[in-house]
Amino acid sequence: MNLHRRFALFVLCTSATLMLASLAAAQTYSITDLGTFPGGTVSQGEAVNQHGLVAGYARNEAYNAHGFLWTAAQGLRTLPSIPPQSNFAIAQAINCFGETAGYSDYDELENEHAVIWIGQTLVDLGTLPGGTISEATGINDDRHVTGFSDGTDISPHAFVWNSTQGMEDLGTLPGGYYSQGLAINGSSQVAGFSNAADGQWHAFLWSRATGMVALPNVPGATSASANAINGLGQVAGGSGSYAVIWDASGQKVQSLGTLQGQTWSTAFGINNKGQVIGWSGYTAFVWTREGGMQDLNDLIPPDSGWSLTLPVGINDDGQITGQGNINGEEHGFLLTPVVAAK
Repeated sequence: MNLHRRFALFVLCTSATLMLASLAAAQTYSITDLGTFPGGTVSQGEAVNQHGLVAGYARNEAYNAHGFLWTAAQGLRTLPSIPPQSNFAIAQAINCFGETAGYSDYDELENEHAVIWIGQTLVDLGTLPGGTISEATGINDDRHVTGFSDGTDISPHAFVWNSTQGMEDLGTLPGGYYSQGLAINGSSQVAGFSNAADGQWHAFLWSRATGMVALPNVPGATSASANAINGLGQVAGGSGSYAVIWDASGQKVQSLGTLQGQTWSTAFGINNKGQVIGWSGYTAFVWTREGGMQDLNDLIPPDSGWSLTLPVGINDDGQITGQGNINGEEHGFLLTPVVAAK
């Protein structure tokens, strides 16, 4: 992508962020079926950017999964896989410029490498020194990537990658041996999880200034994962049995509860307005401070035929992507807020 076009898109991204409108408690959505590849019955949206482009994966008639970039104009476009296998890839994150990140198998043993796609160009990010597997889970507008990789004599560790310094090991919480980076924001703060000396799994927030810092649990919980982070440094994920958000200081945690009749929940996405998405009892929800936790199935047309289960990504306009059931198949979806007539 040339620099003039990239700068123009950056201005559009910034402007879109500045023009956010508040989500009313009674927000409703239209729903778009992302479809599948020919012969396939499964797809899933993993991330949506500010322009409504969706990254994810879909299976074909051979049940192989291929990463995709979806646009309203062109539908699903297959993203290339690492040769010589070229038969498996998953796109898990997208930035404002439509650059996507994920992973692809590179040998017959189904070992995988973290990759980014710049248009149809695939960049293999490799691994930490001595490693054989890696995955990319997040990408920001500066093309900084997070994920996890194994290495010589180490279990997978969270990493940050950029084009000048390559892949940097973020280590673990003190006494731990395993960590994963799951999301990265525009300030290159990384959210994820790690084990520690106490034998428990903890959510963490990493920055260049502070290193990896454990986030607090809700009372009584002994495990947590930070699954998403917004541009303000607010983090969403799960602690014990509940979806939670952590404030930008990383010191305060708030339980979001569950949907009525359910006993557990987990959050997977948060936007710059603090809107949170996730699932509760395998049912998709959206949470706002004004409306609390709402079943997304109650906010789409009742005759749509959809059962929404897993929302994964949300942009600042409130568009949501994930997976649901339609006509007996599992398809990716894109929800778009419906603006009420005045």
